[in-house]
Amino acid sequence: MRATDKYLKTLLSYYEEEIEGEAYFYGLVDHFEEQEKLTVLARVERHAATSVVPLLEKYDLVPRDESELKTRGESYVGRHASFDWFEFMTYIVKRYPDYLEDFTALKRMAPEEDLYALNSLTDHEVAAIEFAKRELAGDPDSLAPLYDYLHQ
Repeated sequence: MRATDKYLKTLLSYYEEEIEGEAYFYGLVDHFEEQEKLTVLARVERHAATSVVPLLEKYDLVPRDESELKTRGESYVGRHASFDWFEFMTYIVKRYPDYLEDFTALKRMAPEEDLYALNSLTDHEVAAIEFAKRELAGDPDSLAPLYDYLHQ
């Protein structure tokens, strides 16, 4: 399968959204007491973005300037700044599976040789959802899925 314009546009968009996501989680640090956990979530976003950089290079895709992406990511903080931690974790558990569907659709469009790199996008979302579920359950080792992802 060859890379279609739709695939390339979506790949670039998802990369940019991961950079925005990193800034979003760092921005939430000021609104929750769980700074370490939010910092790890931000690192997971950056790791996911970094995993697809070789694909951006392969296809000569040029993302928007990172400062612009960070500003966009920070602009999303207000949506959840009034949540308490439990509400925020519940939001992740309910909303983030939609991202899994998006990444699955991207993989269906992808050439076979791109799938390995794209799996990292799916894996980071799975890790974030598992983290949030563990947080809601009061698991003291809730960060384990995020650290496991970072050390893949």
